[in-house]
Amino acid sequence: MSDKLAEFNQDILEEVVSYRTNNIVSTSVAFKTIFLSYLADIGESSISDCQIIDFKKSSNKMRLDGYVFNEYFNTLTLIVSDFSPSPQIVKAGKVEIEKTIKQAHRFLKNCFTGYFEEVEESSDGYQAYEYIQACKDDIETANIILLTNKKAVLYVPEDSKIGKITVRYDVWDIERLYQHVFLNAQTDVIEIKLGKKYGVTLPFIKVSGSSQQPYDCYVGAISGELLAKIYSDEGQKLIEKNVRSFLQATGKINKGIRDSLKNEPDMFMAYNNGISTIAESIEIDEDASSDRFVVIKSITGWQIVNGGQTTASIYNAYKGKVDLSSVSVQMKLAVIKAEDRVSEIVGNISKYANSQNPIKMSDFSANDDYHIRMERLSRIVYIPVTKGKSVDRWFYERARGQYLVEVNRQLTPALKKEFKAHNPKKRCVSKAVAAKCMMCWMGYPDVVSKGLETNFVFFTGLINDGKIPEATETNYKHMIAEVILFNECDHIVANQKFGGFKAQIDYYTVALLGTYYKDQINLDIIWEIQAIEPNVTLLIEELVYKVWRHFQDPTTPGVNIGQWCKKAECWELLKKRFENDELQ
Repeated sequence: MSDKLAEFNQDILEEVVSYRTNNIVSTSVAFKTIFLSYLADIGESSISDCQIIDFKKSSNKMRLDGYVFNEYFNTLTLIVSDFSPSPQIVKAGKVEIEKTIKQAHRFLKNCFTGYFEEVEESSDGYQAYEYIQACKDDIETANIILLTNKKAVLYVPEDSKIGKITVRYDVWDIERLYQHVFLNAQTDVIEIKLGKKYGVTLPFIKVSGSSQQPYDCYVGAISGELLAKIYSDEGQKLIEKNVRSFLQATGKINKGIRDSLKNEPDMFMAYNNGISTIAESIEIDEDASSDRFVVIKSITGWQIVNGGQTTASIYNAYKGKVDLSSVSVQMKLAVIKAEDRVSEIVGNISKYANSQNPIKMSDFSANDDYHIRMERLSRIVYIPVTKGKSVDRWFYERARGQYLVEVNRQLTPALKKEFKAHNPKKRCVSKAVAAKCMMCWMGYPDVVSKGLETNFVFFTGLINDGKIPEATETNYKHMIAEVILFNECDHIVANQKFGGFKAQIDYYTVALLGTYYKDQINLDIIWEIQAIEPNVTLLIEELVYKVWRHFQDPTTPGVNIGQWCKKAECWELLKKRFENDELQ
């Protein structure tokens, strides 16, 4: 394990150096970017849209490395990092962990004082303060997360309070990251101990079926209050990543669900379709059960695969002090016996189960045909060369962690080195990043500004509506060309050192290119040369300044630019100003 951990750390260090060199950023930014990309790969979507910054004020013992607010769960997440350049695994003790985390805690605390009124407005710290100020009235919980490539002791500070905000802490060290990437996080399987923790059991009917079928099915009801409590304790882990994306995209509680919870709670079960869930196993009270009727004491590996909107709405009602004592939720539980068919069965449950919302959870699955075809194309389509045999490829990552698993499958260090040489991490593109680049090119910068997860949901909707080109070899190459174009734009924006909102400038610049300059940008040539032409570089350099000027003059003076960029009116106004030549 220690050798594997050191090897994994060395891989991260190499990626940091590569990213820093290619993107002309600091080592600190490179490390945070790489680490967060790993977390996104393993499904930690709560921080996948984090705005990375470098803010440190030693005299005031403050530091902040990233931030993001989840509007649906009213949760602010702050990132603080501790990077070690040593190829050897360095240990992080309790005192060091507490000291680093307290720096971010102090930053948050100062956001509610007059401290930042004296800070330079163009600084990263001030922009984070403005962001927090814009959402401060909605913050219920703040998560402060330490990211480090050191091996941390088993210590996480106790929860605290800043005013009415509950502040929770977490530590992601090199060992925890390794376990989740390569060991599939077996220690994090959810176990709902209904009897021991909640003092209840669930009486369910067992649906008769063949002993040869790959699952056992149970139907019954769960109280709304119990469902809300379990969701409160387990959080987004209870809902598969695909559903999390859906929840983040909705933004507001479904009005119909909310109204029935408040006004007719005793009718909720009649009005609502309930939830479909799966589990790895259940523990039953043998004495109280029979062949057709079981009393469930605990559920292991529980996941809600359909009914995420219902669950989140009930949770929000619970947080809002709505009386749920007479609310019951219809529940179907499939205990999967055939481990080799889990993905297939879960996908079909999501696809075919009834839902009160027209968007199905399967819409966001990595198993969609589009992504499967893109993955296959990336394994057989090689990058063009002027002489000799093509051996290099891009790696389309359909499912989280695929690239790392493939690297780890190589039997010897030499084979691993060869694989990484022909498929370097810088040419690994996840489906979410591909969606980001394509959506910008297609003219949706406001949607992309809402974050990778939300954007991916919208992108999936376009696939289902037939508005995304089919996954053919030509369109695969065009997708890669759009990724290259986006990356080149990002390099150019980074060199201009605007001081903030780099990501949003990227999105809106590429959107202008795709909207007004398609005749000047040949995606086939970008694929052939794996770069953009000099005339495109000059064009981007011109456009980024126009986008920046646009951002400096929002429709509402003093509005938070990051929030404004998420609105369609920001994009519409930019197009109007651009067409009227108002951005000179």
